[in-house]
Amino acid sequence: MQKLLQGVLTFRRHMFSAYRDLFERLASGQEPEALFITCSDSRVVPNLITATDPGDLFVLRNIGNIIPPFDPQDRDNAEAAALEYALSVLRVKDIVICGHSACGAMRAACLPQSHSLSH
Repeated sequence: MQKLLQGVLTFRRHMFSAYRDLFERLASGQEPEALFITCSDSRVVPNLITATDPGDLFVLRNIGNIIPPFDPQDRDNAEAAALEYALSVLRVKDIVICGHSACGAMRAACLPQSHSLSH
């Protein structure tokens, strides 16, 4: 936790001023170019690997970047809600699905007996 707190302080003290104008513009709304769907894996950093700024991507992250089939009866589908919002409200132009190597979710899906996870 100390590393996270120190990172916030470092951002506020040394980096925020470089982004001040951008954050002020973004405070009134967002207009991302793309919906970027990717894994929750800590090694995948969407803005870093695409060299984009805050506000450029609308990011949906979950384990294994899996989008379940649409079910109109499922009112708790966060992935469907994010897709709907990105397309209908934000009107993103592109959808990017970003996988990565050594994905534990994909390994577990292909070899379910290799883990004893219930979900």
